[in-house]
Amino acid sequence: MQLDDPRHEYNPYAAPTTDDARSYGEDEPGEHVLAERGTRLGARILDNLLLVGSVLPVLFFFGVTDELGKLARDEEALYLRLGIGALLGPVQLVIYQWYLIATRGQTLGKKWTKIKIIKADGSRVDFMSGVVVRNWLIALPGLIPAVGQLLNGIVNLVDGLMIFSDDRRCLHDRIAGTKVVVAPPKAGS
Repeated sequence: MQLDDPRHEYNPYAAPTTDDARSYGEDEPGEHVLAERGTRLGARILDNLLLVGSVLPVLFFFGVTDELGKLARDEEALYLRLGIGALLGPVQLVIYQWYLIATRGQTLGKKWTKIKIIKADGSRVDFMSGVVVRNWLIALPGLIPAVGQLLNGIVNLVDGLMIFSDDRRCLHDRIAGTKVVVAPPKAGS
């Protein structure tokens, strides 16, 4: 921490902080570099690969491989274990990803591709803007009976195509008031 930093007064009794923690989202709005479209796509692909990969270890942990030989004898138990195993890993990963978005503005894929989510005004995203509005709200049309899948497909198509606008903000970014920018390098790296 620099003592001559006019943004922060020195307090010898305050808990230790790092410049990274304080500077997240505090820059002027014009100083952020928008993330490239390909980088955003790469982050999304990495997150989806993690989601798919999160199923496999849990299935093996539940002993599914041992049960496959006994399929004819206890089919219901096998399907129950498969169902639990197929849900447990992804649910844990998704909850962790939501935590990362709410606290850092990044999923693992975004962290690895060095981009982050911030509010359009340059401030830090929170759980409401980064997860609830940005992710959950955009999925609501899919829950409407009978026409949900069609509506969800249309919304996802429009959402994806909006990245080609000048400000590279998708529909979910506009609804949540967010944008995706290049994450500043950490101090000392």
